[in-house]
Amino acid sequence: MIGLFLEELEVGRVIPQGSYAFTAENIRAYSTAFTPVGFHMNQEEAGKGLFGKTAAAGFHTCSGWMTCFVATNTRARATGAAEGKPLPGIGPSPGVADIKWPRPVHAGDEISYRSTVTAKRLLASRPGWGMVTFFAEGHNTAGELVMSFEGRVLVQSKGERQPTA
Repeated sequence: MIGLFLEELEVGRVIPQGSYAFTAENIRAYSTAFTPVGFHMNQEEAGKGLFGKTAAAGFHTCSGWMTCFVATNTRARATGAAEGKPLPGIGPSPGVADIKWPRPVHAGDEISYRSTVTAKRLLASRPGWGMVTFFAEGHNTAGELVMSFEGRVLVQSKGERQPTA
């Protein structure tokens, strides 16, 4: 995670991840491919609905987070590599929980993303690896929360742990 080993990620650390601009075109393209529901794709249908105009799919806002997360991670790893720092292996995510979309995202909105490390622990089942838990969130330019979830990712540890008997 951002080119850091488990021991280097402190609980409470906030990781700014940049922003993603939602346009009518990318909302329509994402919705056509993944969430073909009228209020995501059709202004006339959306005008009759809860949001009054087309809105990005909730998972599109999560995809915006992932786009920014990957870009942030890639930049951090490239910087570390250029400085000659050892880099941890990249682990998978065992999942996310408690996804929320408290406000709609519309064309023209730019969402800023960040993640906060909330917990970490070594894994007995995977020596040399740990689990990092984080709170991910996205805010619009007015500072309003539009997306949040709790995520987890496996992160390599600096030291090899021996399995316990």
